[in-house]
Amino acid sequence: MTRISLITAFFATIMAAAYVFASPISVPLDHWSYHFIERLQAKGALSDSLSSIKPYSRDEMADMIICISKALENGETRLSAVERDQLESLKRELAPEVAKRGATGVTEYRYLLNWSSGGRKVVTEIGLAQSATCKRGTDDYESYVSTLQVVLQGNLKDGLYFYSDNRASYEHTDEPLPLWCPYLITGRYPWNIVSDAYLIFRLPWVDLQVGKDAVLWGPGHHGVIGLSGVEPTFDIVKLPIEFPWVKFINILGFLRDDLIKEYKSDVVRKYLSAHRIEIRPFTGLCIGWQEVYIYAENLHIELLNPVMPYQMAEDYLGDAGNNTTAGDIDLCILPNTRLYASLFLDDFHPNRSFFKANANRWAVLGGVLIVDPFGLENFDFRAEYARVEPWVYPHKGIVQNPPVPLSYKHFDTPLGHWIGPNADDLFFETNYRFSKALHATLSYSRIRKGEIGGSIYDYDSSMVNAITEDAEKRFLMGIVEKTKTINLGLTYRIFHNSTMRVNYSHTRVHNKQTEEAKLPSSDERKQPWETGRDWVQNVVEVSASFRY
Repeated sequence: MTRISLITAFFATIMAAAYVFASPISVPLDHWSYHFIERLQAKGALSDSLSSIKPYSRDEMADMIICISKALENGETRLSAVERDQLESLKRELAPEVAKRGATGVTEYRYLLNWSSGGRKVVTEIGLAQSATCKRGTDDYESYVSTLQVVLQGNLKDGLYFYSDNRASYEHTDEPLPLWCPYLITGRYPWNIVSDAYLIFRLPWVDLQVGKDAVLWGPGHHGVIGLSGVEPTFDIVKLPIEFPWVKFINILGFLRDDLIKEYKSDVVRKYLSAHRIEIRPFTGLCIGWQEVYIYAENLHIELLNPVMPYQMAEDYLGDAGNNTTAGDIDLCILPNTRLYASLFLDDFHPNRSFFKANANRWAVLGGVLIVDPFGLENFDFRAEYARVEPWVYPHKGIVQNPPVPLSYKHFDTPLGHWIGPNADDLFFETNYRFSKALHATLSYSRIRKGEIGGSIYDYDSSMVNAITEDAEKRFLMGIVEKTKTINLGLTYRIFHNSTMRVNYSHTRVHNKQTEEAKLPSSDERKQPWETGRDWVQNVVEVSASFRY
């Protein structure tokens, strides 16, 4: 069966759904509104809208705005003066969507081009960003980055939505290029050109999104162990469905990997099939479960079936890929508090020790967000911890001949938590808003990275046999690299999406490893890990971004 016929069958299966929610253009993950929405979820004003399927669509954001506005009118919730100003700013950004929901008197932001006629709309923005970074300490570097951005979005009359965000950056720096970065085309450097662009077809029973967009599933702020919204993004086919108190989403993704076929000149094809379901049994509780299946070479009809458990498909296909699963919980029932936790299973063998057996590879994340503690308005505090066991994310397909790209990664970036395997991350952050425009952040992170089982590129072939012998593993095996960072940032939003930022960070690393030590074992430049190198760096970054 050809690839086209498989995808056609995939679409036809999905269209059997009876009720779908509108899913037009996504709100970018770096938009300021996510922090605002999360605060209101913790405060209980949006506890019926808990969801870890991101990015949110403009329609979802508009629904939440209307919900908050009605609660304010009815005296069911209270917002500070700053939060009221933020709410009005968000109404202006989403003016067409909130107007369709009955809001009146909302003036939309002005754009470079804002054309509408007969149910059709086109918005064009142009942006220019400039950043300067100064690094001083064990190693001294300076860098300057200029970025030109053009954003085009809107909809056509018959239910066709479009979005295109195109960025071209030029970097001038004296810092050496990374030794290992498969998606960095050295022939193009110092230019970097990226684009997120997709179409959304509003069909009778389903909204179908096709193109490059971010995918972030699961709770977490400093990182996510499920699907973490990696950069660069990858092409997806996305189909979201919502029933009362239940949300379901299915995607087909087209990944890239650094592995090259030894017998051909082209890059190995790599795919991702994933589905996630969230249930909200009562106000303030959201329970999520997801599966992500990584496979290569050929599309499988079994993995295009959104209601087929991938574990069943894997048993049927004979271990043709790498199946992972994750479950999480979001809880907002305590006053001004959000609690969240998630568990990711890469491989699970219930007849062996969950904590010691090499056969069991998992990651866990938990955190708490406290909003306005002790009555301090516009202030919040977050604590978060993530732990990724050895050999999580890489897959045994790496050691086959020819190698098969089944590892849980896109290019050289884990699809899960960015710290990678055999590592943990302890993170604290405080935020304070002086006004809707001025925002200060203070954070501390401690990251530990173990040597053995800590590479995203390598899968220890001797471990395959060790699994059958129920060999024991130990977290943070081998030499441990410890990184501690204090970060202080100040952001001023000039207007709309135009900002100025000043950021200072102080980083100390014990047993810092060279880039050569972290190369794949197949690279001839690979060096062993070593102890004893302490490294310090102070970084000041100043940036300005203007969009109109």
